[in-house]
Amino acid sequence: MVTQCPIQPNATFSYRFNLTGQEGTLWWHSHVSSLRATLHGVIIIRPKSGAYPFRKPDMEVPVIIGSSSSFMLSPLRLISSVLTSCARGDQHHSTCLSLRTGEWWHKDLTEVDKAYLNSNDNDPAAATINGKLGDLSNCSGKAEDSYVLEVEPGKTYLLRLVNAALYSEYYFRVAGHSFTVVASDANYLRPFSTDVVAVAPGETMDVLMVADAPPCRPYHMVTLAIEAPEPDPQLPLYISRGLVRYKNIDAGGVQCGSNQGAVMPDMPDHHDTTTTFYFHGNLTGAAPGHPLLPRVRGHVDERLYIALGQGSVCRGNRTSCKRGGSTESMLVAYMNNVSFHLPDKLALLEARYRGDASLSMVEELPSRPPRAFNYTDPALIPVAPGGKEEAIEPTRKATTARRFRYNATVEVVFQSTAMMQSDSNPMHLHGHDFFVLAQGHGNYDAARDVRIYNLVDPPVKNTVHVPRLGWAAIRFVADNPGSWFLHCHFEYHIAPGMATVVVVDNGPTPETTLPPPPTDLPKCSKLQE
Repeated sequence: MVTQCPIQPNATFSYRFNLTGQEGTLWWHSHVSSLRATLHGVIIIRPKSGAYPFRKPDMEVPVIIGSSSSFMLSPLRLISSVLTSCARGDQHHSTCLSLRTGEWWHKDLTEVDKAYLNSNDNDPAAATINGKLGDLSNCSGKAEDSYVLEVEPGKTYLLRLVNAALYSEYYFRVAGHSFTVVASDANYLRPFSTDVVAVAPGETMDVLMVADAPPCRPYHMVTLAIEAPEPDPQLPLYISRGLVRYKNIDAGGVQCGSNQGAVMPDMPDHHDTTTTFYFHGNLTGAAPGHPLLPRVRGHVDERLYIALGQGSVCRGNRTSCKRGGSTESMLVAYMNNVSFHLPDKLALLEARYRGDASLSMVEELPSRPPRAFNYTDPALIPVAPGGKEEAIEPTRKATTARRFRYNATVEVVFQSTAMMQSDSNPMHLHGHDFFVLAQGHGNYDAARDVRIYNLVDPPVKNTVHVPRLGWAAIRFVADNPGSWFLHCHFEYHIAPGMATVVVVDNGPTPETTLPPPPTDLPKCSKLQE
């Protein structure tokens, strides 16, 4: 465990946290095994003044993208919630629509992580929109219910998109309509128009949609999972669709004839990783006056270059074994060739406060990969005896962390690799927002790529989409004392070890010093095993 141990069955724990400048959409979720697939919800933060920096919407609609599975006979359904409220002065001008969302699983989610370590077939069965499988699925022998959003002609809707899926980045599109992207990860963006949105696991996107299509027919809203093309391992096609349906049409004097079929949008190909690259590249910050931006533009105290990939370790703690897909070795994921080992006796944050001896087992995350190679060479993707990846496949497991002094300015360049797969990597840092300075394809080259850094109006995020066979550069100010998880938001990456811990020292004042643990802090047990 990193920040705390799990909340035990039949127990409670109260979270108290400060909102420091964020406005928009965040989400909460479990961090035990794969339970976040169903145990999650939305946090909506509205401006105190009630005034948005864009056209005020008539309705706000949370839209959660998820996935589901059907492997066991006894289904488990956990319903998540939307944490939201309408300011009294706003109720006459806009509607706050709270949606209860969830995912349907037929598998014990606590077993999912173990299956990753054994390379078992662990694919979801379908995608969902707000807990609905949609009419393209027929798990019950007939077309499943679709999520339906009813709209009125001419009104503006703020769609708060959250990707809560374990496996996939998704494209989102509504036939006959376009979007204006206005915020991401509870930070405003410079608005830009698009007809398709890409949202990676862990990310949120706030988009405005005007109901301005001909109102006499419904329109499909579609989510489509993105995956790397072959020779990467291929998943089933995950697609779900709901409906946008117009109401109160007669009030506008529109006379509709016979029922017309729903319009389907043209979606990108599910192997299209270029559209998401340019979508994320279009994100820029709305506020060049961000108080931390001068710090980020100036001197950088610490620089990390982190290669993200997969490797293997020998089973049974052996020092040597066969690789290349052999059963003698086990697939893991890593940062700089170290696969994260999650402590199970005492949370690292509590151990730090108490000065526990277990901290002596924590290693420093290397600043760079232990060896340089062509990180994005497609020949490294296939896993086979004698394959090109076999020589650089060996990896080790350890509990790693990187410690920064309070108020240090840190730059991290994440490098996606082709090691045994070539997926993108949605990297998420707890406890901090960061500035996304640039992204690119291929291997990062500081002499070349620093020149394209956006130090004028970079977007402020908490999850960065590191493109397939590419890189992304971020900077942040380490101004929140504590021990913070840094990890990929793909479950098949975080569970096998693509993670580390960012440790921030105390500042000079009581307000910048880590407080003592609360009295009701949960204790560790075998729940996370």
